[in-house]
Amino acid sequence: MKNLFTILLIIGTLISAKAQDNHFSMFYNSPQYLNPAMTGLMIEDIRAVAQYRSQWQSVTVPYQTMMAAVDGQILKGYLRDDFVGVGLMMYNDKAGDAEFRNTHVALSASYNKDLSGGGDHYLSAGAQIGLAQQAVNFNNLLFDSQFDGEMLNPSIASGENLTRENFMYLDMSAGLAWYYLPSAKTNFYAGFAVSHMNRPNMSLIDGVENPLYMKWVGHAGIEFALTDGLSLVPRGVFIKQGPHTELNIGGLMKFGVNSQLGDDYGQTAFYFGSMYRVGDAAIAILKIDLNRISFSVSYDFNVSALDVASQANGGFEIGLTYKTWIFDAPKGSGPVGCPTF
Repeated sequence: MKNLFTILLIIGTLISAKAQDNHFSMFYNSPQYLNPAMTGLMIEDIRAVAQYRSQWQSVTVPYQTMMAAVDGQILKGYLRDDFVGVGLMMYNDKAGDAEFRNTHVALSASYNKDLSGGGDHYLSAGAQIGLAQQAVNFNNLLFDSQFDGEMLNPSIASGENLTRENFMYLDMSAGLAWYYLPSAKTNFYAGFAVSHMNRPNMSLIDGVENPLYMKWVGHAGIEFALTDGLSLVPRGVFIKQGPHTELNIGGLMKFGVNSQLGDDYGQTAFYFGSMYRVGDAAIAILKIDLNRISFSVSYDFNVSALDVASQANGGFEIGLTYKTWIFDAPKGSGPVGCPTF
């Protein structure tokens, strides 16, 4: 029994030492989290998004991630067809019996440079700075040193030197994005971002350095019409953070209902499709656009070696997006398009 708890402790230590960021299966629903260069990337003036993910409920205390963000465009029409995006993002991640938490608040900004003179082809550069807090409840942890011969006894001192149970750190990210809209029903986008550029110290022990790995992200997407009311929307993202890599690829079929009404009325559209996180999970996705509101839901079916314990269950995720206009563009300002997310 003691050996079992020792093994579990070693595994937990390794996971902590090689920590990686939380992730969303519907990564495109949280553009500021994906890439700060995507800040303000929309046809409308302002966008509000919320996303929630619960993972591994069938294995242990579920890992929960919540994200909320708002972003918008400023100076649209005052810089010819260029514009500036600004945004605020907040997320909270809570994991396991120890209530391991990471709370993050970040400001993002982007500059979107028109490449065509027509408001349909852009190169964007963005930056993000955030303040984060990491906390863990050490009182909920038991170690092999507390085994009294029969059971784990919380009244026995653990002897573990875990002293940084609550600390704050600065976090910095940057990115580039390119997007092109050759027609109202066709668009392309791609981007690259790097997070944790300042490599904050995430050690749980005072005097010990454990810098957070930088995270490198490459992503891309396309939408193109198959018929008047039917479009294909492929997407993909590749993430590398230290020794960890993730490749998530797939796409959605989009069924437009009232696309002939144009942007002034919004659009009703239904989507269904799937993504595949290579070596980890098959993801089923449903989405609906109703005027200015989009609602999406996904579920991960675990296909990794953990499927014996998880019974193929993985993560449940929901997303909500609202976009609208609040300003009138100055007279003579050019059009500004955006790809579909």
